[in-house]
Amino acid sequence: MATKSFNEATLAEIVEHAGVTVGAFYRRFPDKDALLHHLDQRFFAELHERADTLFDEARWAGRPIAAIVRALADEATTMYRTRRGLLRSLFLRARVDPVIQATARQANAHLLARFRAVLAPRRSEIRHPDPDRAVTFGFMMLVGAIRETVIFGEVWPDVGAVADDRLPGELTRMYLAYLGVGD
Repeated sequence: MATKSFNEATLAEIVEHAGVTVGAFYRRFPDKDALLHHLDQRFFAELHERADTLFDEARWAGRPIAAIVRALADEATTMYRTRRGLLRSLFLRARVDPVIQATARQANAHLLARFRAVLAPRRSEIRHPDPDRAVTFGFMMLVGAIRETVIFGEVWPDVGAVADDRLPGELTRMYLAYLGVGD
């Protein structure tokens, strides 16, 4: 999936790359879609664990919102870059696959709940008129911007100018400004 989308890859290419036979593949998976669903489940299980580690409230005791948002931007950018092929395939399929939609919705709900819990003690620092809405919408903006620049950057002119190593810092600034929090 680093060189082709899941839909473009043939079963023959998949089993060759995995070093297994077609028979071995079919003993484990009934079809190619079942493999994508397996990868989806595995990725989002890992994402839950990463969120639990990243948003461990003890880790952030006494730390400012800016540090938490920056950690989110760094972690998400790294994950999207290192898993670009898989995420591209999952995002494209999620538009029409209810199984992947449900998994993604659950993962996003878990991430957002953990993030909100870490920010809750700092709610008074958020000057947006609707802090709860701002936290949610800002989270969506941050993740969406990473998705567009890292996963689907080919549709944007000169995406390299914004998708470089400064991306997490710029996203942090954007989110903090939206929340009304000084960095």
